[in-house]
Amino acid sequence: MTSPPTPDQAADEYFEYHFAHRVAPDHHPIFLRCQEELRALIKQSPGYIDERSTELRLEEGIFVGKTVIRFDTLENLIGWLDNPERRRVIHLEENAGYKFQGQVSTEGYSRWLKQKLSQPSPVWKINLLVLLVLYPTVMGLNLLLHKPDLIDFPTWMLFSNFCSVAITGWFAVPWVSGIYQRWLEGQGTKKEQSLALASIILALLLLLQFFRVIFSQVG
Repeated sequence: MTSPPTPDQAADEYFEYHFAHRVAPDHHPIFLRCQEELRALIKQSPGYIDERSTELRLEEGIFVGKTVIRFDTLENLIGWLDNPERRRVIHLEENAGYKFQGQVSTEGYSRWLKQKLSQPSPVWKINLLVLLVLYPTVMGLNLLLHKPDLIDFPTWMLFSNFCSVAITGWFAVPWVSGIYQRWLEGQGTKKEQSLALASIILALLLLLQFFRVIFSQVG
């Protein structure tokens, strides 16, 4: 097991994963028991930093809430999501009527980019570049991947999120940040900076139109 991160590391170097919970009232006690078991398990996971949860509230007959977990690296976060004991508990919750959605916070990618740059970069530039990577990744996976009937929902969510995290964290973000590194660091002439920004905006607009056309045909 890795040593716990220092306070400074916890503040600046981590990846967040956000869960949105939906629990039927009659399955509420089972959900609470499973969450306690998950909290005990995650504390033993390498790279775990902390967890924050909101209290479940009743909305239109369903308990809803949110949980945010933090790990020091993307690899350790994926390791927890793929933990066999975690999947076992999630499977028990699903059989009791529990549903959830999960996603990685974009701030983790932003912090990763900052660490790779030799010069400071404005936050808006980093966020724009992360958007350029995440948008086509998520839309492409939604278009290409469809849950088979033989696979339960938690397993499918794990697989689809693993694909998204792996593509963005291990390939797309490093690749795109390498292309736009000079723009991120403010290097080059004003014209070069403007052209780089225009190319990102144009790429996003083209991607938006592309997915509009594709999903209109599919729908």
